[in-house]
Amino acid sequence: MQLSRIDLLDLQTASRREWLLANGLGGYASGTATGLNTRRYHGLLMAALDPPAERTLFAAKTEDALDGVPLDCNHYQGEIVHPEGFRQLESFCAEKRPTFLYRVGRQWLEKSIFMVYGANLTIVQYKLLSPSTQATLTMRPFITYRHFHHLLRENQWPFAQKLLLEGKGVRVEAFPGAVPLFILSDKAQYLEDGKWYRGFLYQIERERGLDFTEDLYSPGYFTMELKAGESLAFAFAVPQPQAESVSKLLSGFAETDADELWQKEEARRQSLLEKAGTILPLHGQGEAAAWARDLVLAADSFIVRRGEGKRTVIAGYPWFGDWGRDTMIALEGLTLVTGRFDEAWEILTSFAQYCREGLLPNVFPDAGTEPAYNSVDAPLWFIHAVYRYWQYTLNKEVLQLYPTVRSIIEHFCMGTAFGIAMDEDGLIKMDNGQLTWMDAKVWDWVVTPRAGKPIEIQALWHNALCICAELASFAGEPAAEYKALAEKVRASAESYWLEREGYLADLAGDPQLRPNQLLAFSLPFPLFDLESEEGRRKASLVFAKTMEQLYIGPGLRSLGPKELAYQGQYGGAPLSRDGAYHQGTAWSWLLGPCLDVAAKLSSDLEEAREKLWVLLAPSKHHFYREGALGQVSEIFTGDWPYSPRGSVAQAWGVAEILRILGTYIVTERSMKSARYDA
Repeated sequence: MQLSRIDLLDLQTASRREWLLANGLGGYASGTATGLNTRRYHGLLMAALDPPAERTLFAAKTEDALDGVPLDCNHYQGEIVHPEGFRQLESFCAEKRPTFLYRVGRQWLEKSIFMVYGANLTIVQYKLLSPSTQATLTMRPFITYRHFHHLLRENQWPFAQKLLLEGKGVRVEAFPGAVPLFILSDKAQYLEDGKWYRGFLYQIERERGLDFTEDLYSPGYFTMELKAGESLAFAFAVPQPQAESVSKLLSGFAETDADELWQKEEARRQSLLEKAGTILPLHGQGEAAAWARDLVLAADSFIVRRGEGKRTVIAGYPWFGDWGRDTMIALEGLTLVTGRFDEAWEILTSFAQYCREGLLPNVFPDAGTEPAYNSVDAPLWFIHAVYRYWQYTLNKEVLQLYPTVRSIIEHFCMGTAFGIAMDEDGLIKMDNGQLTWMDAKVWDWVVTPRAGKPIEIQALWHNALCICAELASFAGEPAAEYKALAEKVRASAESYWLEREGYLADLAGDPQLRPNQLLAFSLPFPLFDLESEEGRRKASLVFAKTMEQLYIGPGLRSLGPKELAYQGQYGGAPLSRDGAYHQGTAWSWLLGPCLDVAAKLSSDLEEAREKLWVLLAPSKHHFYREGALGQVSEIFTGDWPYSPRGSVAQAWGVAEILRILGTYIVTERSMKSARYDA
């Protein structure tokens, strides 16, 4: 996760390498390897005022100078890059925390950034390295006060300020009654010098067809003479009653506070690795174990607390909230493979409380209104997640969730909202075409209408029936009805097979080649029997077609490239982007079911490991060298060069890769172990 001077001199390319820090509340800090903000979502402190919602950008960036030589860079209207501080940048590393190394003549300066877990607090540290002698550091903060989707204009807020800590800090309030931002230093002196900077240009927002210019306010600047080996720290903080670290800093920012906070964060991360080590052999020296360790830390970014204290999962950064479908798909990789069983249980029980008429929330709106239930697959993925939790923990308390599981099954059988109901053939049908994960919609245009009987819903339904039968038996209740219905579903699903094409129809009567069919073979209780010769034949043909037309390396295309509706590029305005979202754009999370099938078709664990490691190589390259370094992007263009797009860090993308690594590659267990054997 390190870029050299040669990498960084290409400003256009280097600014596509991003970094991301999360604080466990839904807040985050993010930017690029050059310090150039290219998104409206980049900033040093994006605070979640009602965790994990109401994300508000307070601090956008800093303008740094060493002995008067600027170290930062900005893109302004008129295609002006000023100043060109990236030319002083020797290296950038995102391995532990974003760290920039600058050289100005004989002076060497290191700048690093981290967030304090459980607080809306970002620490920025500077250190003058040997063989430097003495230099003057100036830091000017650029601030704002806006919803993370919005942009600021000059004089939108008056920005009143008040000096703190004997001139080593400042309290800035955008307008009377606004949540204040505190900027504190352990040593540097603050000088008031309020002014607006106009016309910042965000390149990626322009590419996305959105408003892309903004004005930022700077209340003043900090300055200090640094000696060789001396450090200086700044805190950007939004007060929270429950965050002790913020309260302590507001009463006085001591020189050692930043180091102590970082040591605490390092210890927290180490505890995550130790917990994951109870499931995964992370002590190994090989590439797989090292990648698994980094994925465990990446997974931590998505597990957050809601305002009432319950844990949930952020679907992706920088703009997603907590989504039911994404949470349940990602739950195994984020919490079970990593040994975070308590968090998994908390998430499952929390979502179970929101179950209504057999449906789970598709999304919790940012505005705090009632959740939306427009998802046919979220409740079926919930049942799958419950089963995986049971397999990992053997916890008898899973029976507390059995009534919710049974209720989902019953409502699907009887019929529930959105025309979701079991048909006479045992398959699930729905009247609404926007209830699956392929749910893009532009105004009244449903881009990928899937009303009817989508194949993956039948696979999830069959899987859910088998799981319900297992739980019923465990609870001492009759299970024969669920088993019989599962067999009926399996028999009816044979109609999806297209012998001439060699794959499954995506919908009854729809021969388009899509990756959804992989779930018919990948789930614990597959829709097609992989123990039979015919089932393996069909799985082999589907996998071959997937490798030929859908697999692009770090993801799978959402539609075959030979289909008339195929869109190989993803970009431009919302209409163009949404039109391609599920029409050829490749998705990182789909690697999970794809590689499950590859493993199940292998003769033994060693063959599976070798095959999967080769197929994961492009994802590994992406993880360390593209997009947000140390994360997995949501999507990629379906056509070469398969560029990362969408969310720079996606929960189910990270989770599915970590699950595959943990299930087949770094684990010492057999594929037929009790933990994975249905």
